[in-house]
Amino acid sequence: MLQRKTRSIVVALSAIAAFVATFLGISTALESAGIESGSVGIGFGMILSARTDSLAASGRLPYERVIVLGDSTVIDYPHGRSVPDDLRRMLRQRASRTIEVIPLAEPGMSALEYYAFADRIARTHPDQIVVPINLASFSAKWRREFDRVEAFGWIDPGRLEDLLTRPFHAWGLTLDRVLLYMGVVELGLPARWRALGRAQVRALHGLSRLRRSLLAENPRTLDDGLPFFRLPFHTEIDHRPNRLHVESLYGDALDGLEVDHPVVQMLAGALEVFEHSGIRTLAYVIPMNVEHFERIGFDTRSGMGKTIDTLRSVVESRGGRLVDLHDLLPDRGFKDLGGHFLQADAFDGALEVARQLVPELLRNSPRQRPGPGGRGR
Repeated sequence: MLQRKTRSIVVALSAIAAFVATFLGISTALESAGIESGSVGIGFGMILSARTDSLAASGRLPYERVIVLGDSTVIDYPHGRSVPDDLRRMLRQRASRTIEVIPLAEPGMSALEYYAFADRIARTHPDQIVVPINLASFSAKWRREFDRVEAFGWIDPGRLEDLLTRPFHAWGLTLDRVLLYMGVVELGLPARWRALGRAQVRALHGLSRLRRSLLAENPRTLDDGLPFFRLPFHTEIDHRPNRLHVESLYGDALDGLEVDHPVVQMLAGALEVFEHSGIRTLAYVIPMNVEHFERIGFDTRSGMGKTIDTLRSVVESRGGRLVDLHDLLPDRGFKDLGGHFLQADAFDGALEVARQLVPELLRNSPRQRPGPGGRGR
């Protein structure tokens, strides 16, 4: 009897091991081909390239076009209440000419994507480009969680020489992988590549389901389906980040950014493309919860001063302007751990940001052309 039980246990464990090995094998095989889990970069590239190609095909218009880049802190709000929406409304009210505001923002978008798509963005014929800078995007945590390295498949081949001077390896990229992604795009295979990525996701989700069944006593999971283990410093009280979270995302910026920081260098590369294309750039530092950060013990002054000086130097030396809004909003102006802004009857964070940008956009307009049926100044 004991031998039969032992044999049954061995068989069961062997079956589980084979099941895990199969899923891991699929995932590993796809990774060895250079396919990222989920192929999020391919999906992002397909969406953004379709939008930039459509805008480029429309040609240069007789009125001013402002392109707004950025991440979810720019667009992830109720319909009609995002930063680009507010900019559009206020510019219509205050400008004596027609200004078209077009958002090309996507969740998680940062300097890596700005650089990869800089030439395509420049070909949309903008007069001005608004470039939000999220200080959290300078962290290694952001690079791990939000990388879209496959987006480099859409980089202009003429920029490869410049790319070799940039620290793209900080995202785990190598030149051969960049060339592979470019080949996938050039051959018209992004959809197929994305399908392979989804197969990888199915493999990983199968493994996750197994792990959940083995850890049923801890049913809470993270967004990626993996078990969640509460750490001593992990708190979500009042939707405010704790010290561990702040340090992991904002540590580099709070310590003071140097010009040679990899994200700063990729940002500089994108700005150079816009400058060479004759496009005026308005960059702004996205607000962070300075009031809360100081309350939990962080110094938001000394190191941040250096960070802002570095960003200002990089932006202005490439023909752009920088508006520092990092301490614009009070603690009550933030609604979650992601740094998204509160929108309520008494306070609208996105609107406050837009109010700071409108005077700059009007003051530095590169042309004074009439809108349809209108007259220029």
